[in-house]
Amino acid sequence: MRAHLDLQGGPGGVMLPIHWGTFNLATHAWTDPGEGTLAAARAVGARAALPRPGEPFEPGAEAVPGEPWWREVALAPAAGWQPLIATVTKAKADTESDGSRGVVEGGGAPEAVPAG
Repeated sequence: MRAHLDLQGGPGGVMLPIHWGTFNLATHAWTDPGEGTLAAARAVGARAALPRPGEPFEPGAEAVPGEPWWREVALAPAAGWQPLIATVTKAKADTESDGSRGVVEGGGAPEAVPAG
């Protein structure tokens, strides 16, 4: 999300994450990329397109697919799904590790993501 915001000059445009939602080849849960992207986009007021695999959409349209479709087909986490937050204007942490360190989106410093 940080790269999208930097390239767009703010929350303009539509962010389309790629290479997720079709195969479970990572050590994280299959749903994590969608959940994280949705949370990060809503936290900073950006639009994210999250179409079902193969679902067509028009990036310039007023509405793009942005609901967590995977929740209908994936096993729910043991603790249940995180509540969906509405788009907010105040900067928020976009990941659990950011929140525990007091880091918010738009805080100026690049986000460090630990390896594996």
